[in-house]
Amino acid sequence: MEELTPILIPAAVGFALGGGVLVLARLSARWPQLGSRRALGYALVATAALYVGLAFASDNVKAWFGIEMTGFAIFGSFGLLGIVGSPWWLVAGFALHPLWHVQFHYLGTGAVFTPAWFALGLSGFDAAIALYVIVALLAGLDASLQRKAPAAKAEAALTRNERRLAKKSR
Repeated sequence: MEELTPILIPAAVGFALGGGVLVLARLSARWPQLGSRRALGYALVATAALYVGLAFASDNVKAWFGIEMTGFAIFGSFGLLGIVGSPWWLVAGFALHPLWHVQFHYLGTGAVFTPAWFALGLSGFDAAIALYVIVALLAGLDASLQRKAPAAKAEAALTRNERRLAKKSR
């Protein structure tokens, strides 16, 4: 058990921090402009962006910046698709993101410049949110996860003539 302690403690702390973000996301569901779905999508984009900054701690900044920007594009896309499309994109993004942490930053060559607690903590964070979104979607616990992003919903409510005028003004 002692050999697992350095792994479990950061992951548990990250899991708890993920729970805190979930509380904030649920509170944001009361704000029509945001909603928990949008808040969690932005959280996935933000966690992907953290590693871009970490690339500057490596010996080969150009290579790692490219690798991290690739991860940012992948997981940022999951986050944005989770906002405008199906909330299951959020599940996929948060469930797959720990694989990025572990593969590149805990076990891989990125471990040289990435603190182990950082990679493990973010893995726990992502796992907490992925589990919550799965349970919330299957049990119907969070109605704002089911709704499309408020901006998309508002545009759908426009009449055909209003949409035509809005396109002309762009």
